[in-house]
Amino acid sequence: MEVKVNELSEKQLDELIERIVISIRKDREEERKQFKKYAEHNTSLLLRYYHKLKGHTNSVKEQLEADQDTFWNHNWLDLSALMQNKAKTVKLMDHVDYALEVYEKVCKNSDSSEERRRYQIIMRKYINENRQSDQEIADYFNKDRTTINRNCKEAVKDLSVILFGVDMLNYW
Repeated sequence: MEVKVNELSEKQLDELIERIVISIRKDREEERKQFKKYAEHNTSLLLRYYHKLKGHTNSVKEQLEADQDTFWNHNWLDLSALMQNKAKTVKLMDHVDYALEVYEKVCKNSDSSEERRRYQIIMRKYINENRQSDQEIADYFNKDRTTINRNCKEAVKDLSVILFGVDMLNYW
C-alpha cells in the first residue's frame, strides 16, 4: 500500500492555523465563563451555609485541643489523614472571613451608597446571627425586593473576586 503525502500551501497552512487558534480561544473563553459561574455559585453556597460551616470549624478546633496529647497523636495513627477534610473547612472559612473583612473595608470606603448597602445586605442576609429575609432587608433600606436581590447578586460577584482572584475577571 502506497501512502501519498500532499504538501499544504502557505495559504492552506495559514487557514488551518487560524481555525485552530479560533477554536482554542473559544474553548478558553468557555472555560473562563464556567469558572466564573462555578465561583459565583460556590460563593453563594459559602454564604448560605456560613453558620453551619463556622460551627463545624469551631467543633474541629475544640476537638483538636481535646485530642492533643491523647492516643490520636500516637505515631501509628495518622491524625492528619483523619482530619484532612475538617482542616480544609477550617482553612476555607478563615479565607471567607478574611474576604468579608476586605469586602467590608472596600465598601465602607466607597463613594457609592449602593456598594455600601451591598455589604450590609450580605451581612444581614447571611452572616449576622439574626439573619433577615429579603423583605425585611428591603423594608429596612426602604427599597424594593428586586433591588435587594440585584444588590445581593452584585455583592456575591464582588466577593467572588476577593475569594477566587483574578480569574473572576472577564477580560483577563
